[in-house]
Amino acid sequence: MNCRNAVAICSEIRIKRWEMIEFAQTHGMSHDRTIRISEELDKLINEYLILQHHTPLEMRVEAQEMVVIVQEPFYNDYFL
Repeated sequence: MNCRNAVAICSEIRIKRWEMIEFAQTHGMSHDRTIRISEELDKLINEYLILQHHTPLEMRVEAQEMVVIVQEPFYNDYFL
């Protein structure tokens, strides 16, 4: 895999995270589909971490300059 794949995975992670939050807001966090979306998000994150672990350092540095993942707490004002 190359850096371009890491960028694509990061984009998918952002989209899937947004999808999960939006669905959970209307249907609840324990809804079967919310849980499935969460599992899909977990798989994407694991894929990204594996890619980072097996990618040469030079490629990781280049990818990190292009992509920043900011993880906000899932329990935020939307769910309080």
